[in-house]
Amino acid sequence: MAFDKNEIMNWSAEDKRNLAFELLDSIDEEMMQHELPAWKKQLIQKRIEKNKTECKKDVIAWEILRDKYKR
Repeated sequence: MAFDKNEIMNWSAEDKRNLAFELLDSIDEEMMQHELPAWKKQLIQKRIEKNKTECKKDVIAWEILRDKYKR
């Protein structure tokens, strides 16, 4: 089914929002059907581990930031 972009732009905000979510859901479903290659899984795992070990020193607790910028 073909859609006319100009026609869609005249739809209500709710109808456009519903269409957008349906499209995003269909993309998610399509992507879920594809398995990540092993090398990508390994890369992701390495980055997670690096983040856990090396980035802790850069983390500032939410409470400290909140108190610092609280007005």
